[in-house]
Amino acid sequence: MKISYNWLKRYIDLKLSSEELKDKMTFTGIEVEAVEELGKELRQIKIAQVVKFEQHPNAEKLSICQVDDGTEIKQVICGSPNCKNNIKVAFAGIGTQLKDFKIKKAKLRGEVSFGMLCSEDELGISDDHDGIMILPKDAPIGTDLASYLGIEDTCYDVEITPNRPDLLGIIGVARDLSALLKLPLTLPESNLNESNEPIENYLSLENKVSKLCTRYTARMIKNVEIKESPDWLKKQLISVGLRPINNVVDVTNYVMMEFGHPLHAFDYSLINGKKIIVRNAKENEKFPALDEVTYKLKKDDIVIADEERAIALAGVIGGENSHITSKTTDIVIEAANFLYSSIRKTAGRMKISTDSSYRFERDITDEVAELTSMRACKLILDIAGGELLKGKLDSFPSKKDLRKVSIRPSRVKKILSIDIPSKQIIDYLTALGIIFIKEAKDNLEFEIPYYRKDLTREIDLIEEVIRLNGYNNVPTFLKSQNVMNIPVFYARRKVEDILINYGFSEVINWNFGDPNDLDKFNINKDDRRRNFAELKNPLGESFSIMRSMLLPSLLKNALYNINHGQKNIRIFELKKVFTRKDEKLATEKLHLSGLLCGELDPVYWKDKPKQIEFYDVKGIMEDILAELKVENCEYQISDEPFYQPGMGATVVIDGKIIASLGKIDPKIAAKYEVDIPIFVFDIDLDAIFAMDLFHDPVFENIPKFPLVLRDISFVISKEYKYADIIETIQKVGRNSISKIVLFDEFAGKNIKEGFHSLTFSLVFNSDTKTLTDEYINNILKKVIKKLKNSYNAEMR
Repeated sequence: MKISYNWLKRYIDLKLSSEELKDKMTFTGIEVEAVEELGKELRQIKIAQVVKFEQHPNAEKLSICQVDDGTEIKQVICGSPNCKNNIKVAFAGIGTQLKDFKIKKAKLRGEVSFGMLCSEDELGISDDHDGIMILPKDAPIGTDLASYLGIEDTCYDVEITPNRPDLLGIIGVARDLSALLKLPLTLPESNLNESNEPIENYLSLENKVSKLCTRYTARMIKNVEIKESPDWLKKQLISVGLRPINNVVDVTNYVMMEFGHPLHAFDYSLINGKKIIVRNAKENEKFPALDEVTYKLKKDDIVIADEERAIALAGVIGGENSHITSKTTDIVIEAANFLYSSIRKTAGRMKISTDSSYRFERDITDEVAELTSMRACKLILDIAGGELLKGKLDSFPSKKDLRKVSIRPSRVKKILSIDIPSKQIIDYLTALGIIFIKEAKDNLEFEIPYYRKDLTREIDLIEEVIRLNGYNNVPTFLKSQNVMNIPVFYARRKVEDILINYGFSEVINWNFGDPNDLDKFNINKDDRRRNFAELKNPLGESFSIMRSMLLPSLLKNALYNINHGQKNIRIFELKKVFTRKDEKLATEKLHLSGLLCGELDPVYWKDKPKQIEFYDVKGIMEDILAELKVENCEYQISDEPFYQPGMGATVVIDGKIIASLGKIDPKIAAKYEVDIPIFVFDIDLDAIFAMDLFHDPVFENIPKFPLVLRDISFVISKEYKYADIIETIQKVGRNSISKIVLFDEFAGKNIKEGFHSLTFSLVFNSDTKTLTDEYINNILKKVIKKLKNSYNAEMR
């Protein structure tokens, strides 16, 4: 359904911009699907005057016009028969975009044209394409056509929910907005001047299907003049996407858009027997519709008929045998209502969708039929003239009393969690046209107007209260929940990809574990992993706890593969471990554990097989931590009881252990009947993710000045840590040394016991200048001096 901004302003004094109004309608529950700026194309069209007109020398049906658009005189080639000298026209210059067509400079029969003179059809104003559009003599030259015609508007394409048929008309939308914006609502008046002749002298009505046609009204106007509608009416219809036809039909469409209730006009002279009969169609009865298609009807369809034939398919489409023509003088205005399910069934079966069926399918109200009938008659009398016969024909067999619904302020507070005073509740609801009857203890009674069929229960009124109060004005008590941490999600995937590229296979074990595994791994009694969560009804002792570590399961997986002849194993598991204290819920932490054994690479005839060793595992660990953005971590000797002494390491950052790696103590492996070297690693991923290391990368400029590499080698005691040595070197050359890499270690011949030889590669760099050998040698001297003083290092 389309809504015009300017049309809305007829009923409420809007001061909002078109974008602000869109937001307000959305908050009232009217979903705006699209916004169209009407007259946008016409702003490109200028009012111009033909100052010179002459015949084209090379074409009989073309003329050469000199056109003044207010800026300059331009030559335009025109083929319209009504073009002549000194007329005001709609001029489209070069570059103007009309729908899919762009005006370009063109040569027609040897003469150049710098634009086009447009017809109303080409501009989308009407279907008139007999000639160019000629404007009044007082039309100002150079003014854009949209401003001059006053058709600048904003059209909203909205979706109305099925339970709100009152919003199918612009007045219904205006009523909701007036309540929301606290603006007065101005409704049109429909005072009718009737003649003394009663309608019963000319027409009668018989409703044979009162259960299907819940109301039918008919009024008659004699001696109308069928002609083109006035500009204001045509503009309003065009603004909501309707095509003007003639003044009578246009009024029925206008009132339908205004009130949301369809009407239909019959040519009185084409009603045989001067009687309107509402009945079921006959099986296979033929009906010629206004869309120039003849339909075969079913007996369940409802038709409006005279004494001989069907003249309209009720609620769906009018008939070609009774429609308004230029010869029509007497008309009958129908305003009715039909059972929505019947209309939906008929329109669906015949695949007909009209503005009329769209509204009747949504269960509109019987009472509005009378309002629309009076409004249409008033407009027709004003526009088309004529005499309105006295009275009306009205079949309203099941008139119902207005519904009464009560609302409790205490219930409003309980449902909405906000305290809204009774007076405010009354103000909100009465602004919607709901009538306040009385107030009792914690009870407000209201009478529901006929156009709000959706309000039947207390909860419906509560919904109206919060709608007008504003959903966004309800305080939020809950913290926002992150459904997914996107950087963490992709980091997990990348870690898995790294391991897959290293030849690992992922294993998935049960979260249930065996408490005896902790004993086999020599886990201390006071270790946090002993605070496991026990199952109340386990499958057995081997599945009696929630696992507090993943490595025992991986060791069992390895044993299974070794027993089946596969000794080259690389497996990992990404799962949660569970610990708890007292009787509280278990703490869940995401861990990544891996196991390696056997040969490092596949068998290759040229090279001897190499067995996996500690530094292979360390290399994998470094790749994983680099992908997780972990920097400046320190490797320390591990005190985990399940690693072989001197073959285990823990990874520490800011004093917190985040991972460990090493070789499983052969004594522990033997408990699982594994007799080959086993290397493992375990990473606390949750601890790393909690560091919030995943930030957008920062661009670093490429160094403008060359890098300089120097190596330094020295003998030093094994008691000193690599990290401490690197930190010492870095402090000396803080502004010049950009990278320090240990690339060689040697211990043995010619090296004292307890000492080893270390060789570091130093990368020198400056952002401001090229470093000279003299400068670099000076830094190296300071580094060597510091190493000797701090660690008694001997240079080699």
